[in-house]
Amino acid sequence: MNISCSAEKKVIEIPLKGQAIIGGFWSPENGLNSLPTVLQWKDGKVHSLEPLRITENIDAECYDWKSYYLQPGWIDAHVHLALDSLDFFQCLKDWENPNLIYKNIQAYLQTYLNLGIVAIRDGGDQPGFGWFARNQLYEGSWLGPRVISVHEAVNRTGMYGRFLGRGFDGIFDWQSNIINFYAQGIDQLKVIVSGLIRFDNFRVVGPTQWTVEELKKIVLTAHQRGISVMAHASGEEGISIAINAGVDSIEHGYYMTSEYLNKMKNQGIAWIPTVAPIGNILKYPTNRYSDKEIDTLKRILETQLAAIYEAYQKNVRIGIGTDAGAYLVPHGESLFDEMDWLIQAGISKLEVYSMATRENARILGQNDLGRLTIQTPMNLLQLTAKY
Repeated sequence: MNISCSAEKKVIEIPLKGQAIIGGFWSPENGLNSLPTVLQWKDGKVHSLEPLRITENIDAECYDWKSYYLQPGWIDAHVHLALDSLDFFQCLKDWENPNLIYKNIQAYLQTYLNLGIVAIRDGGDQPGFGWFARNQLYEGSWLGPRVISVHEAVNRTGMYGRFLGRGFDGIFDWQSNIINFYAQGIDQLKVIVSGLIRFDNFRVVGPTQWTVEELKKIVLTAHQRGISVMAHASGEEGISIAINAGVDSIEHGYYMTSEYLNKMKNQGIAWIPTVAPIGNILKYPTNRYSDKEIDTLKRILETQLAAIYEAYQKNVRIGIGTDAGAYLVPHGESLFDEMDWLIQAGISKLEVYSMATRENARILGQNDLGRLTIQTPMNLLQLTAKY
């Protein structure tokens, strides 16, 4: 058994039963406790959390974790395990060598655990590398965080997303392949609703791929099976189509408006704004982009951060997803970039932490994640540096 120690960027092997003195603990439900605490666990699960008393007789084998806080493990609600964050086109060429991709993915998975990230939601890839990794983890063949995977995305043939899914010629083609599509295995459904945003032209987004009525039919097939739907959507048209079709989460959502935030609030739709793919280009500058593109990216970032803060004020559900694998969005480390961007938007640190734990657990549909209670498995928690 193990527990992630993000404070030291490592994983600690622990017995199924043990005791430790911790510096304190935090959970979204109960807030921050900064007092030294005796943690006991049995059968690999939290048994008790009691204040440390000076006169207390401590077991000689007690772990000394006084320099750490205990808290729920982080969750990244949007990653792409099959991408390397360095060179998109070279990475697609590397897909011809599956063993190389599997080796890379195993390294990413170890990095996630080392950083206290105990679960991720993979946004899919056409060959199914992310789904393969998910199954290796479930079978216990690989070590890493829990992976919730869409397997492959539903996109329209000839439009954006060819690396994410096989592509369908239209709604009738989708309908004729529904049984085959779901039979291959899927945790959540991902639909590509719009294209990419343009870095050289503010507010310009690639074309939408489905009408509201078409997307409603796709969403219904998932909801009838008890499966949540995440929608890649940016631009007013794409976001509007996704909301009106009743998706469960909006991914990216660049150029979000007040009107659509109100609708999302009313419908309980979550937003995963993935700031890192834009913000990190500015945070870690290279010579890759022109001055015009940098100016556009600054405007996009400013607009996105303002919309995020408005969403927070309106109590719209906000999840933390990085789009890890995208350029300059490395697996694992970028989660801290993403949280920092939301803090920069005006949201308090502990509120952001709640989004990266409890809210993300809701988005993934994993009720045992994102919490610290009696009977929580130790491997779903992490040891962090003191706040």
